[in-house]
Amino acid sequence: MTVTDSTSGASPRIQQGQVLAFFAFDIGYEVSLEAVGRLLDSNPKQPLTRKKRTPNYLQYTQAPHVHALGETQVMPDYGSGDMQATIFDFGAVSIAYRWSLPEGESSLTLDQLPQASKQIYDVALEPHARGQVELLIQQILPAIVRPELSDLVEDYFVFILERVEPLDQPFNADTLLSQQAEVLAQVLHFDTEKLSEHQRKEALSRAISYYERDLVLIDWNAAIIFDTDYTDTLNVLELLNVELLEARYMDAQLDKRIKNYEGISQKQPAWFMPLSIPYRQSINELAELRLESSVLAERVDNALKLIGDLYLARVYSAASERFYLPTWDASISRKLDIIANLYQVLTDRVNSSQAQMLEIIIILLILIEIFLNLNPHH
Repeated sequence: MTVTDSTSGASPRIQQGQVLAFFAFDIGYEVSLEAVGRLLDSNPKQPLTRKKRTPNYLQYTQAPHVHALGETQVMPDYGSGDMQATIFDFGAVSIAYRWSLPEGESSLTLDQLPQASKQIYDVALEPHARGQVELLIQQILPAIVRPELSDLVEDYFVFILERVEPLDQPFNADTLLSQQAEVLAQVLHFDTEKLSEHQRKEALSRAISYYERDLVLIDWNAAIIFDTDYTDTLNVLELLNVELLEARYMDAQLDKRIKNYEGISQKQPAWFMPLSIPYRQSINELAELRLESSVLAERVDNALKLIGDLYLARVYSAASERFYLPTWDASISRKLDIIANLYQVLTDRVNSSQAQMLEIIIILLILIEIFLNLNPHH
């Protein structure tokens, strides 16, 4: 699709649309969704559909549970919005806010959407979302293994354009992208200033369509969906936001542990008891950290199965690239290698020290035996 400047003249009007804001949190090592179902009025998220003629195998490995949190008035200009929590078995929660864009005579034109996006982005939603998570943790505490709310949070915004009324011609994905490029890029950047051509093209570079009448634009902190069949795409983007949060969480945890254990690995005890094992606690913690990090990465990676060259897989791939998930994964892999090396250093040092101590004991026993042989009357 060719990216050009927006055409002059009156802007098309958004007759039906929505805005969603996702906030992802890590709340513990693991969550029993079965227990959550007993503690909350929640239901498993519905399976993905096959409306775009995709292969069969595209489903959640373990469907997260969805719990309605009621209405919110944090955006007075848009009236009351709906909130819901999506709880994942690998210890993450996504708080979602949803508002409908004004309809009828008060509906927005497309060129008014950048101002609306900036206004929504500037609202301090994160503290409100954290408060919702804290309340949720209290409700499902028995279902959480090693509960602990991380300081990290990952947010993502989605603008859904269900119905856009053109002024003089049929409005499809190509028309939207070619004629409204400047506006769409501004929305993705929450900016009202005119962007450079390079920045505009970069913001719109991940454009995906299936039919002529649908379009998904994915940027690092926001997406635009021009479609009436948007639920599956929305679910994939929400899950990817959670995956990014978990990648950042794992990376931070590994950083913290590496700094602690690097200091330990550089120190060697001058002496220890023959049957003692120095670094026992550190070695056990390193082994446990390697195992837990690998298990968490596997759970997160396998949360959603999208096999084959299909529409949602393309959405997932484009969003993963835009979120720099491969870079985060590479960083985590490097740090797991460092952890493995630290583990090896400590275990080698223990084995070496024990071998030296064993040699000393053998030498002492030999000396004692020689002494007894030289002094038989004693």
